[in-house]
Amino acid sequence: MTMRVRELKWKQLPVWPPQWAMTDEEAGEAGVLMKVKIRKDRLLEYIYIEADDGGHKLRGITTLGNPRHLKSLYHTISQHIGKPLTEIGDLEIRL
Repeated sequence: MTMRVRELKWKQLPVWPPQWAMTDEEAGEAGVLMKVKIRKDRLLEYIYIEADDGGHKLRGITTLGNPRHLKSLYHTISQHIGKPLTEIGDLEIRL
């Protein structure tokens, strides 16, 4: 099955755009992808994302319930560093 990144859901919540931290505005898909890492804490494995929106650094996370799907999402978006977040949302991902 293939889906666009923007169509992915985890517990009925959209996976893309990421959940941005420490921003006064609703950033959505504004900006350019700068960094992507997989991180894991005791409860959750997730993708950490940094983006630049006109000099304003955005930091956020996204996750999927299935670790295999999460790694597939990571692999897909990590190949697009420097691309606009709107383009990444349109990428096709195979689950």
